[in-house]
Amino acid sequence: MSKESTRIVALCSGRPGLGKSTTAANLAAAAAREGILCLLWDAQLNSPRLHLHYGLNPVATASDAYLGSARIETIPIRLRPHLWLLPERTLNGDAEAQLTGAFPALLQELIHHRRPELILINLPPGWSGLAATVCQRADLCCLVMGEDIGSILDTYAFLKALLASSRKPPRLGLIVTGIVEVTEACVLADKLNAATARFLGQRIPLLGAIPYEPRHRTALLQQQPFLEAFPETEAALLYRRLLHRCVVTHQADHAGKIAQEW
Repeated sequence: MSKESTRIVALCSGRPGLGKSTTAANLAAAAAREGILCLLWDAQLNSPRLHLHYGLNPVATASDAYLGSARIETIPIRLRPHLWLLPERTLNGDAEAQLTGAFPALLQELIHHRRPELILINLPPGWSGLAATVCQRADLCCLVMGEDIGSILDTYAFLKALLASSRKPPRLGLIVTGIVEVTEACVLADKLNAATARFLGQRIPLLGAIPYEPRHRTALLQQQPFLEAFPETEAALLYRRLLHRCVVTHQADHAGKIAQEW
């Protein structure tokens, strides 16, 4: 990655419970291991949980900045070399509207003072004005989708709202979680794209897939990202490959090529 610019990646989902926060935490861990200066921003106001991956109970959070009691650049917590967390606490709906309005200015302040190479933003599940604002400024919006038909439908609904709200469609990519075999992701991506191509005129490249791995729970109990707790596993390797597709190469391949590689 260029040392001269900041790349912004937003993680979105059509509904909760798909592992979006876990994916964000592990992509951030993978970036830090690559020597990429990464800022992990927990913007999931309804249920912020990224601090739990590191056993933290933060006193100051991002909401202190957009509610006016602190400067945003003073809040990030250093977790590892090259990795900082901008934590959040559970807030009501009014706070989401305030963050939506303040987000562009807060983002610029963070970039100016912290100069990260990568900002990973973990958004609340479901469509919202905050999602529209963040995705419009992101270099890449990653849609996290599960393996059931309901998740496919929720992802389609999120994408439909996103495209309708965007003056300029953002770059999009699909991440499939919770599968048994990685090749299942290609089938699921094809099902989604059959609908999006027909009704929205858009195909979403498959960036990667993370299989079901019960040791994710163990890692959370150990207060570590999975990538750090179990670095030699298949899932850890797939997180690193996913980072490469999202950030390092800046290139998203189609499902067929991903199936061949994996």
